[in-house]
Amino acid sequence: MQAEVEITGLGQAGEGVGRHEGLVLFVPGAVPGDRCLVAWEPGRRRMAWAELVRLTQPSPDRETPPCPAFGRCGGCQLQAIGYGAELREKRRTVQDPLRRIGHLDIAVPACLGQGEAYGYRAKVSWPIRQGPAGPLIGLFAAGSHEVVEEDTCAVLAPALRLLPGVLRSAMRDLAVSAWDGRQGLMRHAVARRARTGEILVTLVATDRDARLRLLAQRLMDEVADVAGVALSLHGGQGNRILGRGAELLAGAGEIEERILGLRFRVGPTSFFQVHPAAAEALFGTVTAWAGDGEGRAALDLYTGVGVLALLLARQGYRVRGVEYDGEAVELARRNAGLNGLSADFTAGDAQEASLAGQALVTLDPPRGGAPRLAARLAQDGPERVIYVSCDPATLARDAAALVSGGYRLARVQPFDLFPRTAHVETVAEFVR
Repeated sequence: MQAEVEITGLGQAGEGVGRHEGLVLFVPGAVPGDRCLVAWEPGRRRMAWAELVRLTQPSPDRETPPCPAFGRCGGCQLQAIGYGAELREKRRTVQDPLRRIGHLDIAVPACLGQGEAYGYRAKVSWPIRQGPAGPLIGLFAAGSHEVVEEDTCAVLAPALRLLPGVLRSAMRDLAVSAWDGRQGLMRHAVARRARTGEILVTLVATDRDARLRLLAQRLMDEVADVAGVALSLHGGQGNRILGRGAELLAGAGEIEERILGLRFRVGPTSFFQVHPAAAEALFGTVTAWAGDGEGRAALDLYTGVGVLALLLARQGYRVRGVEYDGEAVELARRNAGLNGLSADFTAGDAQEASLAGQALVTLDPPRGGAPRLAARLAQDGPERVIYVSCDPATLARDAAALVSGGYRLARVQPFDLFPRTAHVETVAEFVR
């Protein structure tokens, strides 16, 4: 079926949303304000995915995407919309689930960006696949495992854009095979650039082939900012990028990142935000809301390498951080010493951590949220909870559990940590 529709919003994956005779249509490539002819399979009653056939009247917010891979690469969804409109839509993508899923009517302020929508991304994972003429190194096409090669990724930090070409050339020269879904040596390359300028590269391979050390040295010789190259072994199936742990191939095994005046050592498997400037704004809000600790106890769950925990410790809280990843816990302990701060870091399941005696609980769970923890907090949590979320829908679900258990959602603030993509980060404060 076909119809002309007006696009009135964005879906959770960045697709345009329109309506036709009560049917909700999700239209990839459309932006709010577009009028367009779309086509979809007949027989749908409530909602359907539709194809953008042609624009009949472009939105005033529509822009020409600067990246030549846009539309093929699955990394960005929103390069065709002006950045101001993107921030407006991201506010709505936080507001709507809170009302629809959480049944919470709270005013959501404007989503905070950091001005620059391109060149911000400090970490990237490149899939490496065997192509007809050699290794393909790029990013996955939307909704597939087809690799799109494009070395001028517009959102990536410029220094990182040099790496795919060097890696591709070195793999050819050393006859290093790429993964084809069943066999091959190289599967992924992961790179992170710190604000100090240092770059740490992690090669994900199926075994410890001697050529990998030559490959690592080539990267260090040809890209001046590469401080170290690590190896993560992954010989199995599945979509997981990194293997279990990492070992050093060349140079340094860690780089140093800086957030709000504190120093953090980051390793090959460490989680750390990909947009450091925006992360500073987010953590600054959390610490401002937390206020002075005055010796009170705080529990930081999903603590990672200890960023938020140590910021709270600097404000006078007695902090305990809980993190599942044992390597991250070791780094968090070292980061405490690096900054002359005291905090207790333990390895364990954050959703099962003891909540007794805490004045404040902070949490930054993965995309699936923390439903078991939300239920436990609702039952016997502290006076205040500050929740950092990367998914508005799971935040709304967990917020409903907290509110039903006696909390009040006091305030929320969205942040744009991933410009030009559909992702939005939110900080929410809950008070008994």
